[in-house]
Amino acid sequence: MSTAPTHRVLVCATGFPRSVDDAHKPFLLDHARALVDAGHEVTVVCPGAAGLPGREVIDGVDVVRFRYAPRVLETLAYDGAMYRRVVGPHVVVVPLFVLSFLATVVFAARRRRVDVIHAHWWAPTGIVAVVAATLTGAASVIHLHGSDATIARGPLVPLARWTLGRAGAVLAVSDELAAWGSAVSGRPVEVVPMPLPLGRLPVPTPPPDHGPVLGVGRLLPEKGFDVLIRAVAQVGRPVVLVGEGPERTALQVLAVEVGADLTLVGQVAPGELGEWYRRASVVAVPSRREGFGLVAAEAAAAGRAVVGTRVGGIPGVVDDGVSGILVPPDDVAALADALTRVDSAMGSRGPAQVEHLGPARHALAVGAAYERALSRRGDPAGR
Repeated sequence: MSTAPTHRVLVCATGFPRSVDDAHKPFLLDHARALVDAGHEVTVVCPGAAGLPGREVIDGVDVVRFRYAPRVLETLAYDGAMYRRVVGPHVVVVPLFVLSFLATVVFAARRRRVDVIHAHWWAPTGIVAVVAATLTGAASVIHLHGSDATIARGPLVPLARWTLGRAGAVLAVSDELAAWGSAVSGRPVEVVPMPLPLGRLPVPTPPPDHGPVLGVGRLLPEKGFDVLIRAVAQVGRPVVLVGEGPERTALQVLAVEVGADLTLVGQVAPGELGEWYRRASVVAVPSRREGFGLVAAEAAAAGRAVVGTRVGGIPGVVDDGVSGILVPPDDVAALADALTRVDSAMGSRGPAQVEHLGPARHALAVGAAYERALSRRGDPAGR
């Protein structure tokens, strides 16, 4: 039995699964569940939306959702692209969002007497966390994900530096993000990826002889599915995409133009995703930008060879030439060539590449970060 210290933790995020079957940020439920299983007392604070209760328990995790505007205007969260929406007409509700977020976090932290406020993403969540920690005496931890570096441009860089510099500890889901966080803040940033959902993934099996190429994720430009469609058209392989997003119609049109055999499955529940990995002969992760690359890690755990790009955390879970093949982003020719060269039997080496990403080890790493943050509590510079 583990003797690691446990804490009362407030997890802050700009979105959270609405049920165990919700495909919106399921990695955050896996993260919170891992902490609960390790003995931490966890409360999640996240935005509300129409039809969602103000408080509920999801898979043993206490979830509090805050209101920030009339329901018709509560549209910033749960579409997978908040950082885009805040620069459009929805920007008018951003101040209300941040103030409501802060008030809810402060109230919840005081009421639950939390030790640590753990924020996912530096803005606005990390800003809320460091301010709330100052007001309540808690320690703060900021976890960097894929969009963190993307939004820190121009005048926002000093704000990112201030926020990361005042957190008790800063974590990142990949080496690439950790390097960015260290460069901005001038402090060490530890790599702590999100945990693999081992209970939802299939036991590794030999890949089918004529299975399709599988892509999984939001249908957004940064996922590079347009590159994948062009590549499979060149090599004559069928491709199946699991996910929804604003690029769906554009991808359908592109597939017709280039003669690709494309199947769009739409969104599936996290518990059903394992079946799609089982049906695939190879999984492609053609991202132009990625935080961790959870799909690559899940595919490796399921025993599927991965053809992915050298971005984010993908090189950390794909051993090039051993468990899959890595290519440059936005390179149709390189991706097509990799799809012809990849041996689906490479997938048998995938599970060993990601065995360190289990929930128990994730909770240990996060718990150690909590201890460091608590030891620095009261230092305004987060040293």
